Amino acid sequence: MFIPLDSLDVQIESPVDFASLKRNGMDMEALILAQNMFDYFHMLNGRTYVNLVKDFSVRAEIYDKESARTAEEQAVSRNPSLKGKSREEMGREPFRGLEIRSAVMGIPIAITQEVIARACRVAPEGSFLWNVGKKDPLLDSYNNLLLKGNPTAKLVDMEVRDKMLLKFVKDCFFQKGGGSDQPSLDHKLVLYFLAAYQAINLPRYLMHHLCWDIKEGIKGKRKQVPCARLLSEILFQGGLLKTLDKFNVVSDRVLGIATGKMINGKTLQHMKIIKKFSPNEKDLKESSVPSRLMRDFSSISKEDIPEVLTGYLAAYAKESDDASQRAAIALARKQKVAKSEATNYDSAQKVAKSEATNYDSVSASNPKRKRGKRDSSITQEAVKLTLEEIEAEEERPSKRQSGVDIVSPMFVVTPEMAKRCKEHGDQILAEKKKKAAQYKLERDEKLKVIGQGDYGNFYEENLAEV
Repeated sequence: MFIPLDSLDVQIESPVDFASLKRNGMDMEALILAQNMFDYFHMLNGRTYVNLVKDFSVRAEIYDKESARTAEEQAVSRNPSLKGKSREEMGREPFRGLEIRSAVMGIPIAITQEVIARACRVAPEGSFLWNVGKKDPLLDSYNNLLLKGNPTAKLVDMEVRDKMLLKFVKDCFFQKGGGSDQPSLDHKLVLYFLAAYQAINLPRYLMHHLCWDIKEGIKGKRKQVPCARLLSEILFQGGLLKTLDKFNVVSDRVLGIATGKMINGKTLQHMKIIKKFSPNEKDLKESSVPSRLMRDFSSISKEDIPEVLTGYLAAYAKESDDASQRAAIALARKQKVAKSEATNYDSAQKVAKSEATNYDSVSASNPKRKRGKRDSSITQEAVKLTLEEIEAEEERPSKRQSGVDIVSPMFVVTPEMAKRCKEHGDQILAEKKKKAAQYKLERDEKLKVIGQGDYGNFYEENLAEV
């Protein structure tokens, strides 16, 4: 499925200035110290390579036990002699666990939970619960601790400290977007563990959140790309940017450098926790400085042969050109349709303006005259013309009376339909006659008021003839 890169919503995690929060009355350091996450939050304040993240997202897929089993079955279907053999005997690598596989600028990469843990600077240890049910007993603990035992309480009724923790969960860990702000059951338990000073397995949570997002994106249900800063750090520490730099394909335009929005004392003011923000010269700023390279970072690409990498980049360039051409053609078609619609609209406006001008000129050349006793001749002439038109219309034979059948190549009139049409026509004619009689009465009354009642005999004679 072709996904335009411009349609993706890259979500960048928010870095946190804990010192600014503390200076404005919100001390969150003890909670983060219990999780040993200060290095993680420090990592969030850095470069995000938006274009590389988009390129990664559109090609990402999940490689798990089911995917490995499907690949083995396909290999056996192609070569039945492989049935019953191990992965090594099939010439495949051993299954090492859940992986996110993709390609960035044509270079294949794989991300595991261990890679995420290294990029987060957090050990893969602590509590982890996923796909919990509504009756999970820990949800009662969540209600008791954060909602004061009232499961129907709203999130706005939580303590200010818990509101800030919830913001960390939504903006620093699991960005969702495009839906409700209500946390899922899994994220409620994460919020409970944080508030209860229980360590969570952040790398594992982030791995599952990325996998969930990729699966939803493959189904076409999501265009959001979460954890963009984490993915950028993985690409940087994994040596991808160094590889691209060797081939002179690294630039700010290619990478699409951006930074996340800082959470600090001003955030408390926006959340209406404090009335006024007190800035300080020591407040952190969003940083676009590259991170320091880590030693012994897990490899995310198995290809390091220059000739192979050159082939990947060349194939990617061709694919990008094809995609650009398709996008340009689609854009040209949209512009052509829009231009045609605009031209038709302008023509219609000119015609309408011309008709209005003609109407005004005709009206100006034939000014309205006030009706009075001196216009009696005009009144009499108008009445004669009206009566003549009514008489001519009633005496004019219709097509049906003249024996001419109305035939349409796309429509056949049944006898029942013809009967209904006749009844409808008779009803309209009766209404016309009723309105004509009512008009005559009202007209006579108005003529009497203005002293023109002597024309009554004239009207009666003509109406009698009709």
